[in-house]
Amino acid sequence: MDTIRESCGRGVPIYKQCSSHMHTLQMRFLTVASQNNIPVPLISLRNSYRAVDATTGSIVLESGVMLPRLSSLCRIAVVASGRKLTEEDVNGLINYSRQCSELDLFRCSCPKNLPVSLLQDPLISGKLKVLWYPGGSKRQRYTLDPASGRWVE
Repeated sequence: MDTIRESCGRGVPIYKQCSSHMHTLQMRFLTVASQNNIPVPLISLRNSYRAVDATTGSIVLESGVMLPRLSSLCRIAVVASGRKLTEEDVNGLINYSRQCSELDLFRCSCPKNLPVSLLQDPLISGKLKVLWYPGGSKRQRYTLDPASGRWVE
């Protein structure tokens, strides 16, 4: 468990370039961490996000491997260079992140506003902060306002 605790303590990057075998090993590792209440401070999806599976609520990676919901995950960052995320993508990521304190979206386009009906309870209650960095720089940052469904500076 010490190895898992040490590895997860620094955050876990998941790269698109890694093989599905490597992604599968990472998912096993993260699942064991979550089952043993080992905090995972950050998972960073580096151009490896494909979609959120509506049936399971898991994130589907570009490799096809599923990232299950992790009860001990604190924060998730999605780097989606040049990709246009849809309302469905953003809503799925919000639902996936419901136990987290923060969801960060980097280097992507997002819908200018989201229907308020799509924004789930964790966001509305203020537990989950959703941040968007369109160019990847922390200087240009927007926060999703759950009351209006709009991104605000």
